[in-house]
Amino acid sequence: MRTNRGFTLIELLISIILMIILLSAVTLIFMKTTDTVAIAQARITVYTNARHALDIMENDLLGTISFNGGQRFAMENGKVTTPGGNPQYNVVGFHYSQAADKIVFRATTTIGNTVQTGEITYELIPANMALGASGVVAPGDGTRDKTLKTARPLYILVRRTRVANPTNPTVYDQFPLDSFGNPVNDTELAYYVTSFNLEYFANNMTFSQLEPSYFTTAAAGGGAYDPLGNGLGQNDGIGGTAIRVPYVRATIIIVDDIGERQERAVSKAMWIPMG
Repeated sequence: MRTNRGFTLIELLISIILMIILLSAVTLIFMKTTDTVAIAQARITVYTNARHALDIMENDLLGTISFNGGQRFAMENGKVTTPGGNPQYNVVGFHYSQAADKIVFRATTTIGNTVQTGEITYELIPANMALGASGVVAPGDGTRDKTLKTARPLYILVRRTRVANPTNPTVYDQFPLDSFGNPVNDTELAYYVTSFNLEYFANNMTFSQLEPSYFTTAAAGGGAYDPLGNGLGQNDGIGGTAIRVPYVRATIIIVDDIGERQERAVSKAMWIPMG
């Protein structure tokens, strides 16, 4: 007669331990894969936002309108300081530090859900700031204003839109309205930005840095060669002839997050109508 023999206690324990090890390995692999996918998706989002920001900027520049035979735009080289010499953000007319160029221009383009003529500004704000509905920045997350490895400042690329004041059409200080009558607020376009650099296509047929800038909007010479038509600044300081710029090249340098494991430069050359 044969006897039915089952598993011994030791065999059962060994089976349970092996199963636990196998499940732990599968769980670890799943968690690692999930983290990798999440990181990859976050990076793709950051990089896609930067590319999309330049696409929006290109669309805006295509609608640039002319002024007295010249172009209604101005650029600054990111080294504007307060009268006391300390860089600060553009709350009272100065933009931030040496990491960011700035471009301001008049254009007929998409603002909100309508096509309007307005003054468009592209510039950086510190990453620990956030745009408010009134257009003024407010303190945000102070733990994400610099990278962890090298402590480089981080910024957000923003697009500001303003339309002419009804009582003084040379001043663009009014929030535009969409087709429903709601104000169109400023927009944050790209995050984890370490640099926003602008170059212009110069007479020597090369892209040149804004150093020194002949497109300053700072008060320097009155409105004789005024790019924005607002009585502030000059288009250039050479012989009274406005510089005509057929192309602008913008470069955004971004990192994937505050850990700056990866860094990428997104660049685009944009044609400006000579109109």
